[in-house]
Amino acid sequence: MVMVACSGTRNGEEGARLDPDKEKLIDVLTLFVESVQGDRFDKAMDYLTLEEKTKMTNASGQVEPPVQKQLKAVRLSTLANKPGVHLEKGKLTGIYAWLPNMNRIPPGETNRDSGPPLIQ
Repeated sequence: MVMVACSGTRNGEEGARLDPDKEKLIDVLTLFVESVQGDRFDKAMDYLTLEEKTKMTNASGQVEPPVQKQLKAVRLSTLANKPGVHLEKGKLTGIYAWLPNMNRIPPGETNRDSGPPLIQ
């Protein structure tokens, strides 16, 4: 018995291939997000341009806990579709601008760290 495979697409998906640049971006974003989700922030920073890495690390090159929390909250699909997120010489840039604001206070709640109560 001879098996024959075809290289076509199914269900009219012809032409649905991604742009090669977009495909490369998604590949690198996938590696970046996998590193972040695995708490391998040093590895994740290796996928960023130097400028982008500098925005996310402290003077000793470490990713601070608030930034770690922001990175863990961001999703691959979100980053892949944001303007400005792209590859420069194989490294990611434009991510920092899209990190979620984790310091927002939900409506109806007050900031618990606002200091001691005022006495009048």
